[in-house]
This record gives sequence, structure tokens and C-alpha cells, in this order.
Amino acid sequence: MKEKIFSFIWAGICALLSVWLLVYLDAKINFSEDYFFPVIVDTIHGWGWSVRRVLFFSLFLVYWLTGLHKLFGNWMLTIIGLVAFLIIAALVIIGGCWFIGWLASFL
Repeated sequence: MKEKIFSFIWAGICALLSVWLLVYLDAKINFSEDYFFPVIVDTIHGWGWSVRRVLFFSLFLVYWLTGLHKLFGNWMLTIIGLVAFLIIAALVIIGGCWFIGWLASFL
């Protein structure tokens, strides 16, 4: 039961992050004014709905029903682990260079 509740919440978080990313990309690239997107946006606004809400609930259902949110979570853990490894490696290299320089100053 806890796993299903967490899966439901995690799918919502992934959908929210995806909506934020798409809105950011639209602000930078402005792809909502190209191709068939204006027709879709006008239709959604004509129904009295918000494009963000429709996009959120659509992505939420896609993530939740297909299980893509679990893959997204695994990718995030992998990326966090790689970034932590790179930070630790950089700190060890910088600390080693400082230590070697300190040792060399005594010669």
C-alpha cells in the first residue's frame, strides 16, 4: 500500500517537473506558436481549461500508468551519484595538488 501511495505521489512530482521544464522551454524557444500548437492551445482555452493543468494531468496519467516515473527516479539517483563522485574526485585532486605544493615548499 505504501508503495502505491509513493508511486502516485512520485508520478505527480515527475509530471510537475516535466510541466515546469516544458513551460521553461516554451518561454525560451516559443514553440507553442509553431505548427499545430496554437490550435491545441486555443481549443483548450475555449473549453475554459488551463494548458498547464491539462498538460500536468496528461503527463501524470502517462507517468503513472506506464511506470516511466520509476525510470525517471532511477535516472535521478544515478545522476546524483555521478555528480557526487565527480565532486569528491575534484576535491581529492585539488586537495592533493595543495598538499603536494605544501610538501614541495619545504624542499
